[in-house]
Amino acid sequence: MHILESRHEPEDWSRGLTPFEILVSTVLSQSTNVANERRGMEGLRTAFGRITPQGLARQKTSDLARAIWHAGLSNRKASRIRALAGRIAARSDDRLRDILRRPTKEARDLLLTLPGVGLKTADVLLAMAADRPVFPVDTHVARIARRWGIVRPADGYEATRAGLERWTPFEKREAWHLGLIAHGRTLCKAANPACERCAVSRDCDWFQGRAARAAKRLKRSNR
Repeated sequence: MHILESRHEPEDWSRGLTPFEILVSTVLSQSTNVANERRGMEGLRTAFGRITPQGLARQKTSDLARAIWHAGLSNRKASRIRALAGRIAARSDDRLRDILRRPTKEARDLLLTLPGVGLKTADVLLAMAADRPVFPVDTHVARIARRWGIVRPADGYEATRAGLERWTPFEKREAWHLGLIAHGRTLCKAANPACERCAVSRDCDWFQGRAARAAKRLKRSNR
């Protein structure tokens, strides 16, 4: 994994963002790529200025959808963002920061009560906005964890997160989370992974299994 850190030098995309901006960014990232998520964030800034709970809660869902259309599923995401903004703004300006100051389990449980916040989104907030040693699991991370044999193919979100946290040194979880995402986007893709360019293919259970199956097919064809 240290090889991937040096190869990819993953960007900490959350640097400079407020906790609410990280939350909005995570909602926008659902079912799209990073370029479209960032265009969605820029659309919000262009349309409304600073991205705050109070500012977005005042907007019409249709106006929010128009601003974030690059991120895809704009009506659904706009509705979710407006509901989140309204819930947070109704409590206090510092509601999200207050939650993130709590013990990790309590903070996670409170985040999960917010509209549209699921396990992955809660863990992203804890890791990227509160520097908690949790390991958020997105599609790239889950795919690589299965291919490397860290978790079983049928494991769900919680089992995958727990497996990755057992595997990862406490102080490396954020860096390795970002590194696996970068690796999944560039090389270890769902379809047509670039195993020939992968620095860790020799240690990859999935690659070794695929190579063994290919060797067996070749042996049968040469009989």
